[in-house]
Amino acid sequence: MANFLRIERETRDGEARPISLKEWSEAIDNVDGVRLCVGDASVRNPLTKENVIIPNRGGDAEIFREDCNRWLRVLWWSPHGSIHFTAPESSDDPLLVTARALAGQLEARIVGDEGEI
Repeated sequence: MANFLRIERETRDGEARPISLKEWSEAIDNVDGVRLCVGDASVRNPLTKENVIIPNRGGDAEIFREDCNRWLRVLWWSPHGSIHFTAPESSDDPLLVTARALAGQLEARIVGDEGEI
């Protein structure tokens, strides 16, 4: 499996059909266990101990992971019209299950680094 995956859409002619923030928000509203994030992401650099801020462009989303009883920010909407996430190790991982449901809502597909579907 690829290291990174994205949810994207295209026309019948193979042209990119961007996913708008409004469409993304509506899809999230229709899928259980996922919600839009509020605020920017903050990550601590383990080497420098510095907090790095990653701006939320309005479409970051998080899923609820029952195995750790936490909401985790794992989906990032791009203004170019696709959603990016790190590929999980297992095909039955809750992230991938949620991504498939979201892709279905958007009439989109999940694509890997090398263009694999």
